[in-house]
Amino acid sequence: MSKTLKTVVVLSSLALAGAFAQPAPAPQAPQTQPRLMMAPRGPVGNLYLTAAQFLGVTPGELALLSGGSKTLAQLATELGKTPAALEAALVTARNQAIDQAVQAQRLTTEQANTLKASSQAVARAFVAQPVQLRLGPGSRDGWGHPRGRGR
Repeated sequence: MSKTLKTVVVLSSLALAGAFAQPAPAPQAPQTQPRLMMAPRGPVGNLYLTAAQFLGVTPGELALLSGGSKTLAQLATELGKTPAALEAALVTARNQAIDQAVQAQRLTTEQANTLKASSQAVARAFVAQPVQLRLGPGSRDGWGHPRGRGR
């Protein structure tokens, strides 16, 4: 074997050995972004779902029954429930969701108390408003963005 070939073989062997001798990179913990303080999801974020469940219909049926002009109070009366009972159900569901958000550390106790103090007024105003439920790609509930998927 020629001297040059021996040198190449030795250097190649050393480079290969050096590559295998490198320590494996230590696994890194997944980086998590800090949680933003947001209102709890569920009945607080979607009172329509709670109202529909209380009235015994789906949110889509609720929107169809409303025709875009009837309030939840009117729909409750048509479906054999009282607006006051609907308000009470919304307050209960909202307060339960707030409690869950505190347990999940998405809200502080102070924030929860502030939200709970307004639950009755929120429910009353919500029941008095015309149903404005949009389902599907163009809604926040359908794809998570006000203009639809990927926009």
